[in-house]
Amino acid sequence: MKRPWVACVAVAVSTAAPLAVVPAGPARSAQLGPPAALRVFTEPAAGFGPVYSFILSARHSLDMTMYELEDANAEHDLAVDAERGVAVRVLLDRAYSGKWANSRAAGALAAAGVHVEWAPSSVIVHQKTVVVDNSAALVMTANLTSRYYAGTADFIIEDRRSADVAVIVRAFDDDWAGDLVESPYRVPVRGQVGDLVFSPGSEQVLLGLIASARSSVQTSSEEMASGAVESALEADARRGVDVEVLMTQDSSWGPALRRLSSAGAHVRLYPYSDRALYIHAKLTLVDGKRAYVGSINYSTSSMVYNRELGVITADPAVVGPVAHAFAQWWAGAPITL
Repeated sequence: MKRPWVACVAVAVSTAAPLAVVPAGPARSAQLGPPAALRVFTEPAAGFGPVYSFILSARHSLDMTMYELEDANAEHDLAVDAERGVAVRVLLDRAYSGKWANSRAAGALAAAGVHVEWAPSSVIVHQKTVVVDNSAALVMTANLTSRYYAGTADFIIEDRRSADVAVIVRAFDDDWAGDLVESPYRVPVRGQVGDLVFSPGSEQVLLGLIASARSSVQTSSEEMASGAVESALEADARRGVDVEVLMTQDSSWGPALRRLSSAGAHVRLYPYSDRALYIHAKLTLVDGKRAYVGSINYSTSSMVYNRELGVITADPAVVGPVAHAFAQWWAGAPITL
């Protein structure tokens, strides 16, 4: 798969050279524009310029939690922030492929004055967030892995709601302090908190969202490895809800998707190919009115054990764009089960 989800047998760690801190060019240092409480960027159409601009908008602090960080532009901008006095903290995954994927960036950022911490190897930290100045956050389905940007379907939510940002900051502080060691049972911030949904603790929240459907469920995920989710979608389809499931083709989820199709769900797939769009976005849209967007896949690991974060909202600023994106991706999917 394009995304490494299996354990690495060996980890190669090299000494990273310091990042050269030079002024950022105007194309990447421009501000995002007038702030809104919530807005969404759809990838690959939007590009990652908004992420770089968001990083460079920090004045006092920046906190990042990232599953994979392999983006020279983002690393450069974090170093620029640190050089100009911003307190930059980066928490990186080191479970499974995380240590291998993040080692170069971790060394280079530390050499540039960024505070870098590794999450415990016993917990997959699959969350992808950036918070600036404790006042705005990016909640992403995307990793900062630039080689995948051009061909991958993802969402980036910019959240300026003070209650949400405060919770994300609190969770980051807890995770930074090492509370993830007790995951999944003792991690302080878990489950649904307002419009946010964290893993551990997201399974019942997402199952409840699926079960609340009256007319339609449209969902995309990188994984379909949860019997509970599969059963909830099947139950929706059998009671007449229009269920649409969009993914990239993979033999690992084939049996589950065939069962969903047999239950009456509509399933469309993109082939696993460098020439085809890769469905990485985690989205569930219910009745065209409420949307979940975040890092949480439909797998038991992702919902019960990993560190993850998503948003559940009825705000038209998110629901409209994600519904439009899903419709476009759905129309372009060449494989129907």
